[in-house]
Amino acid sequence: MDGEVVLVTGGSRGLGLRLAHEFGGRGASVAICARGRERLTRAVAELTSQGIDAQGVVCDVTVPEEVEVLPEEVVARFGRLDVLVLNAGIMRVGPWETLTEEHFAQALDSMFLGPLRLVRAAFDPLRESGGRIVTITSIGAYLSVPHLMPYTVAKHAEAALSESLAAESAGTGVRVTTVVPGLMRTGSHRGAVFDGSPEREYAWFALLAGLPLLSVGAGRAARRIADAVERRRGFLVLTPAARMGMAAHGLAPGLVQASMRLIGRVWPDIPSEPRELPGSEAARSLKGRAVGVVTFLNERAAHRLDQVSRTRQTRGVGARR
Repeated sequence: MDGEVVLVTGGSRGLGLRLAHEFGGRGASVAICARGRERLTRAVAELTSQGIDAQGVVCDVTVPEEVEVLPEEVVARFGRLDVLVLNAGIMRVGPWETLTEEHFAQALDSMFLGPLRLVRAAFDPLRESGGRIVTITSIGAYLSVPHLMPYTVAKHAEAALSESLAAESAGTGVRVTTVVPGLMRTGSHRGAVFDGSPEREYAWFALLAGLPLLSVGAGRAARRIADAVERRRGFLVLTPAARMGMAAHGLAPGLVQASMRLIGRVWPDIPSEPRELPGSEAARSLKGRAVGVVTFLNERAAHRLDQVSRTRQTRGVGARR
């Protein structure tokens, strides 16, 4: 990818940061965007220390004015844009009855409307370079898991956007890659926000996200995504478990839905006084520390990919997964 320019949204931590390292290691120049200047500065310093030509741009993908000028800033710095990676997003975990309409609006803003606006703004430079759009969706776009409703709804919309773009970009020279990750060890349990009984919600989420046999490491995920981009693949499912889940849903959607209903029955109930905690605080609870012993691989990823410290999430986009 020598001479190519890659823009990664949500690139200051998690999978986005790992993708920036992967593309940069293959010779590309890399621009990353995120809301927080401090983390962005730290991420750019980490990339440049590895010999990667990197630029950081403060941008919240839920703010149309910032999104509109983002591709212009990248082109002004590097002279072109070859790959747009739509990775930014937010994750909120808890029973849907504890969530507000605003929480759903935030999810849709960051994982559907934000990517839509950015694609519109970046399409001309991508057409000039014969570039690629890479959408990091989720297995949640195809399987509706309990207690992830805003995230799942937004990911359904984002996956539909990506597949629609793939169909409508024919003849433009722009290719679209839809990526469907399953569970990934990116430290996302530290970056999510938990509602209802946050310590209990954190415990099950962190446990599932870090299981070695069901989840994939961030480095391996980034390598497979970069390979798919180089080969201009249209669709990539990252894990065997995700592929099996999608196949089951396609063959027997009623059975899968019944299974999700059973899972929903054993998930934490709504307490009399619902609370909200970011994952970084829930991790310090007794349940959080106990789960951390089992999910040490995911804890290590959280530290390595800058997911550990996180403030309460109210509006806008943090780093991805």
